[in-house]
Amino acid sequence: EQDFEGVKLLNFKSKINIIDIGASDGIASKFFSRNLNVRGIICFEPHYHYIKILKRLGVENLIIKPFAIGNKNSHKTIYFPRYKFFFINLDLITYTHYDRKFLEQQISLDFKFKKNISIIKKKILIKKAEKENKKIDLIKIDTNGFELPIIRGLMKIIKKDRSAMIVESNQDIKKIDKILKKLSYKSYYFSVKKKKLRLVNKKYPLNTFFLQKKHLS
Repeated sequence: EQDFEGVKLLNFKSKINIIDIGASDGIASKFFSRNLNVRGIICFEPHYHYIKILKRLGVENLIIKPFAIGNKNSHKTIYFPRYKFFFINLDLITYTHYDRKFLEQQISLDFKFKKNISIIKKKILIKKAEKENKKIDLIKIDTNGFELPIIRGLMKIIKKDRSAMIVESNQDIKKIDKILKKLSYKSYYFSVKKKKLRLVNKKYPLNTFFLQKKHLS
């Protein structure tokens, strides 16, 4: 995604460790590996289809955790559309969401022909986020609506390391902003035209950068 270009502007003084939550097919991890001085990347991804892709990426020092993380151990219901094409079922897992109503709205916006689309319900394992022995310099979270519990689960890491963060903006982005402001974070967006990070005013971007002063100095 174009927003990832913003990480090139961040001040990392040495090799960095990254947590990629909602790694999907590894698009973010590949970008970070190619454009940053990376020591290691930890990917959290519960979908078996994406896990297979991540294993084939060939990114150096990439660790795959085949589950979701949050602020407690649990199982969570997820929903994704399935498109029936003759006798073949195509699962559109890029549309996976935790809120069925939100998913239904998204389908109505993005698909003209809905006759062959059904919504599939599954449960995924969520584990409570554990502390990391290594310093975490960058955290990327893209989980289609589960960002707030993840932020709460990562709070020990965030308080200890003051990691730079890229968070997909969903329904809880204002709550996340309020929580992180207490830790001296400010919210930014990456201006594609000006190739700069700008403070968020009123409208949140697709991906919000939460940064400390040290990340921009």
